[in-house]
Amino acid sequence: MPPKSPEKRSKKAGSGFPGLDPKLFEAIKKIPPNPIRKGRHTGHSENPNDAELNELVATIGRLDLNKPKVDLETYDYKALRSTIKHLSSWVIQLENTGFVDANGQPIEPDQAQNTSGVRPTFAIYCYDDKTAYRITSQCVGLPDSNFVLETLKRAIAEPTIPLKPCLPWFLLISIKLAPYVPVLKPFLDSLPAPFHWRVETREEAQGVNDGVHSLNEEGVRNGLVLAEKAKVVGNNAFSQKDRKAAVKAYGEALSWLLDVLAQKPDTADEEKAKKLQAVCYANRAAAYLIPGEGINLRKALQDGKDAEKADPGYAKAYVRQATANQLLGKKDDALDAIARALRCKDLENDTGLVDRFIELMTDGKGLSDDEATFKNWTLDVMINDRKSSERLSDIEGEWKRRCDQHLSKWKH
Repeated sequence: MPPKSPEKRSKKAGSGFPGLDPKLFEAIKKIPPNPIRKGRHTGHSENPNDAELNELVATIGRLDLNKPKVDLETYDYKALRSTIKHLSSWVIQLENTGFVDANGQPIEPDQAQNTSGVRPTFAIYCYDDKTAYRITSQCVGLPDSNFVLETLKRAIAEPTIPLKPCLPWFLLISIKLAPYVPVLKPFLDSLPAPFHWRVETREEAQGVNDGVHSLNEEGVRNGLVLAEKAKVVGNNAFSQKDRKAAVKAYGEALSWLLDVLAQKPDTADEEKAKKLQAVCYANRAAAYLIPGEGINLRKALQDGKDAEKADPGYAKAYVRQATANQLLGKKDDALDAIARALRCKDLENDTGLVDRFIELMTDGKGLSDDEATFKNWTLDVMINDRKSSERLSDIEGEWKRRCDQHLSKWKH
């Protein structure tokens, strides 16, 4: 029996998406927060138990990797009638996933307008009422009708491992796929009863968007909490000089934060996530810099750069870069990192950064208390040495105050 019309629906629907049949709502409300992002979701729970893992391993082990793909044109879809479970439901969606440049390389949305040859990318994904993804197909530019039809057929006949071919009792087609219905309709109408389908209404589409937004909010909150917990584990491991455990924990925290940012959080949560992301990158850099076997200066340097990108106002992002560059024998790069930090208004009065800057510029000797030595050094770094003078340009705050204070010792 098809879903009830809006005017006949139970009042219970009001607790879910407006105007959506309660049973269908129960299935759709389980949509994972970001179904097309790379990473965690595989069609099963994010924390599978041993039985689930054993089943998955066994299934993969039975696969014949040389087996040809299913012939979607000759496949007997009607033979799947016996697989239809009453009230089971699927949803098929189309979603924009970003942009690529003329070479097919992903680019950030804010770079799209200033890059030539940019094209949008899309994903078609079909999931069931247990939130298992039957298939995800990606394409550059809007898909054509044949691509959409093939994706739907594969969701039925050749789904993602370890799901098996079957048909749902009901298929809801996203309103975004409505233009493709003339091509999909002959195939869908040929499938055996009690299978039935329809395109979602605009009211349902808005309800799904609202529901996904609510789920995203919950996902953001949980992700931030889990990231913070993983960071604490990393800090404890770092305090014990356990590089391996610290790197692993900070990596887990960063993974959670990537999930948070992928869910398009509000401005406040996005800022919170990026600041925490900067801390975790900088902390992981510090773990890579622990002396001894396993020290990795290049990874520490990259994490320092990523920390700066996440939060340009975080001082330790620059300190980690400076330390890694110094140990790599790249003193100029180390100085440039600290100079870049001191040009930030939020950091220009950071005494720790200025201390580090002076240490690097004087090879650890500090500002000389000898008048002639200090004045000659000042003349060199601020005027005679072009690279140094360019580096020091526009740096104000604590650095300038420190130099002026030192020079005032010899004013008469």
